[in-house]
Amino acid sequence: RPMLSILIPTYNVDCLRLVTDLHQQCEELQAQFGAATFDYEILVADDAGTDTAVIERNELMECFDNTRYIRLQHNCGRALVCNFLFDEARFDHLLLMDADAEVCSESFLYDYWMQRTTADVLVGSIRTPDTAPRGHELRLKYEHAAHRIRSTAYRNAHPAAHFSTFNVLFSRRTIEQVHFDNRCTEYGYEDALMGYTLVERGFSIRHIDNPLLHIGINSNESFLRNTETALRVLRRLGPPLTDHAHIARLHTRLSRLGLLPLLRCWHRAFAPFERRNLLSRRPLLWVFNLYKLGCYATLTTT
Repeated sequence: RPMLSILIPTYNVDCLRLVTDLHQQCEELQAQFGAATFDYEILVADDAGTDTAVIERNELMECFDNTRYIRLQHNCGRALVCNFLFDEARFDHLLLMDADAEVCSESFLYDYWMQRTTADVLVGSIRTPDTAPRGHELRLKYEHAAHRIRSTAYRNAHPAAHFSTFNVLFSRRTIEQVHFDNRCTEYGYEDALMGYTLVERGFSIRHIDNPLLHIGINSNESFLRNTETALRVLRRLGPPLTDHAHIARLHTRLSRLGLLPLLRCWHRAFAPFERRNLLSRRPLLWVFNLYKLGCYATLTTT
């Protein structure tokens, strides 16, 4: 059916406000177009969260029409939860988004709905807050730097390289053929791998300027930990990711130049000092990039 399924995986994130705003926009669209033209469902899957206060808040969303809050019994990671939601969805257009998002446009769903047939996959955009709490400077600085180079035009010129499922609309025919890779049980690179798979299989990807606000700017410690996990995932998954990922390609060039032993020695000696900077209130992105490269180089010795 040519209607809309909104899919939200969550883990210890209060997404009641997000669902409330989405539900209101769905109701407005249904009033505008009529139930025969626009119908919807909102599915939220909790990946065996442990925060009882958050669970109690999220359970309130079941008071809304056409909304289900599904608690999974075992934690399985974001990629597999997304695949579960894909299989649960009933309608022909599947809008996937992260739980730590906030609606920042009154026309968010309308804009997606009016452009839904222009590509197999429509990738929305991410808006980053201007500020974040103390101790969250690294992620905030990283996101702001990324936005400066990832314009809509740039993302459309490199549709797979900057593919993100923070905010993305799939056609059902796409999802019937492409799910997240089941090997992605930890944080990192599940989006990139799906993007390359979509391109390889001939699906059209169009990036549009239709943002959600990313309110889940995590702490410096959490962001570093997630980065280290993602690098291990990248190493484990191998091609095609390692053929395209910037960090892996730079690693390959250094290997050809015979510089990897020097890089590993540097990392062993200076990683503690790099971490000290990255966990400070004034982290430097060039230090972050050097730290990532050193971490990845040490992984390739095993």
